[in-house]
Amino acid sequence: MGEKLKVGVLGIKRGASFAGSFENNPYTELVAVCDFNRLRIQQFLQDRKGITAYEDYDKFLEHDTDIVAICGYCTEHAPQAVKALQAGKHVLSEVTACKTLAEGVALCRAVEKSKRVYMYGENYCYFVYTQEMQKLYRKGVIGEYLYGECEYVHDCRPIWHILTDGPDHWRNWLPATYYCTHSLGPI
Repeated sequence: MGEKLKVGVLGIKRGASFAGSFENNPYTELVAVCDFNRLRIQQFLQDRKGITAYEDYDKFLEHDTDIVAICGYCTEHAPQAVKALQAGKHVLSEVTACKTLAEGVALCRAVEKSKRVYMYGENYCYFVYTQEMQKLYRKGVIGEYLYGECEYVHDCRPIWHILTDGPDHWRNWLPATYYCTHSLGPI
């Protein structure tokens, strides 16, 4: 096996699970993290060595990484991904990819110009039952897809205090139609 790909993770709250996956992957090495919450960084690094921590995204992008995993506030993913691509990084972005069509166009253009890999981390596409439905559709078992309606309900009330960091957190003000990724992703 050649050299491991060096990975940096932005947003270490949601990104902690991504970071753990990179640490356990034989092809990747977690070398940097970035979060705007110093306490969260300290807690994450408590039992880890050899990982550089940043609170400034621009300085984080200067770190010698091959891949940046973007796991912070979903409302900032597109501009952060564009910056990472412009810095020569491959990008794995948590959901959502963008919040406007203009951001989507800017993101696509940045991918094309950078010649880097952009991967959208919509996990519902990889669930076993979703992949099974895709197989059935491709085989013609369930017919032609003409129209569909879907809804995603995820009652987070029992864990809301864990998911949000106060009233300014994006989950507290984002319109429901902006976060329809799990419903539309598999389609």
